[in-house]
Amino acid sequence: MQKNNKTIIKYIAALFLCCAFVLVAPVIAKAGELTMHTINVLHGDAIVLESGGHYMLVDSGYAENSEMLMSYLEKLDIPEKNIDYVVATHPDGDHIGSMYKVYEEYNVANTILNDVPKPIKAYSRFINAIKEEGTPFHNPVDGETWTLGSAKIKVIYDGRQGTTYNESSIVLKVTIDNKSILLTADLPSTMEEKLIQAKCDLAADILKVGHHGAALSTSTQFLKKVKPTHAVISAAPYSADNLLPRASLLKRLAKVFAKTYRTTDGDIVMHIKNGVISTDHVENNPYLCITKGNVVLNSTLWTAGAVAGTAIKPNVSLFVNGQLMDPSKYSISYSDNTHTGIASVKVTGKENGTTGKLTGSLSTTFKILPHKSKFYSAIRYNTKVALHWNAQKTCSGYEIQYSTDKSFKTKVKKVLVKSGTTNKKTISKISKKKTYYFRVRSYTTNVGNGAWSTKAKIKKVKVKKVKVKKTKKKN
Repeated sequence: MQKNNKTIIKYIAALFLCCAFVLVAPVIAKAGELTMHTINVLHGDAIVLESGGHYMLVDSGYAENSEMLMSYLEKLDIPEKNIDYVVATHPDGDHIGSMYKVYEEYNVANTILNDVPKPIKAYSRFINAIKEEGTPFHNPVDGETWTLGSAKIKVIYDGRQGTTYNESSIVLKVTIDNKSILLTADLPSTMEEKLIQAKCDLAADILKVGHHGAALSTSTQFLKKVKPTHAVISAAPYSADNLLPRASLLKRLAKVFAKTYRTTDGDIVMHIKNGVISTDHVENNPYLCITKGNVVLNSTLWTAGAVAGTAIKPNVSLFVNGQLMDPSKYSISYSDNTHTGIASVKVTGKENGTTGKLTGSLSTTFKILPHKSKFYSAIRYNTKVALHWNAQKTCSGYEIQYSTDKSFKTKVKKVLVKSGTTNKKTISKISKKKTYYFRVRSYTTNVGNGAWSTKAKIKKVKVKKVKVKKTKKKN
């Protein structure tokens, strides 16, 4: 009976776990789903965030490009044309120009805008549209949050500290699961610096690049704080009137290895699902940073030339993302490569040309051993031997070995000369009756040894016996 009770308990526990999994599994499957639509409205911003059937529009582009925005919204087929939130980051025409059209066609539940008015027609039409539709609106404050489906929206900066329209741009951070998006509108580097000093939570996986890729936005320091893996640039095609995005900005993005996408290639759709970012859009940044590449030398160990000042230049190959780079697209410089020690090779990307520009630099090292030593003379004076060899000023010193064994396998004695400029040494206390062999090599600390010199043979000293004549003693 007791055994049957245990079986029943196990069965109930298993059934409970199965039910719990069935209840939780759909939640897990649906957790962390968000789509970011960056709409091509030429010069301007228009972004739609969608999560769990809820929608938020951030900016709208110029009025003259309203058809581009409205046709895209129509394709989204928003249920009952209900938009939960409309955010106007600041009152420039390329951000709020088409807003009035949105209010004419859609039911906007909430409007968020900064408290900086601008005396232009686009702003007046925007405010009038809000009033006519009776849409609730308010100015946000730093730290304010709300939800959009599964996503959390947080106001990183409410624009109140700005002294220009761009400095007054509202900055939003969208978080879903363990991924996040930072929307910076037209925020310039002056305000970026203040946000850094204020220790704002800027880290994000996707960055909407500030001010359409202007040189004075999205600074190096700002990128170091954000650390984006993906970057989105909303800008018109290059022309005499539009020079955005700037090359300096594209280089900065390349140096942080952010995958860069541009609306000049069409509308950008990015998905975040269960903590994974995906897009079918093609990356578009002509600059490729080489700092995470590999410099491969044909050899990392060399021997210094016998002639002082002879430069050693190994052949260089550069690989980035596993691909061999064209040598015409980078330059090579060498340092400390004319003497023994650790030499350096620096590869620097060339930023010329229109495509496949390399930026950044990458270095590696190779070792240069001392060259082969050579005896000038080895002279014996009874129990002493005076040695003289070629000096190598850049080495650390010399090792002298001597032995009565020609092969230097047994009875080897060593003497160190700890100076590269010293090239003479006298070895004392050697036997007159034996033949000795000497050799010398130079060494460089932390690098290694040069080759041994040829052996110097010192023969034993021949001692002649002198006969002493005996003389008779006189009485």
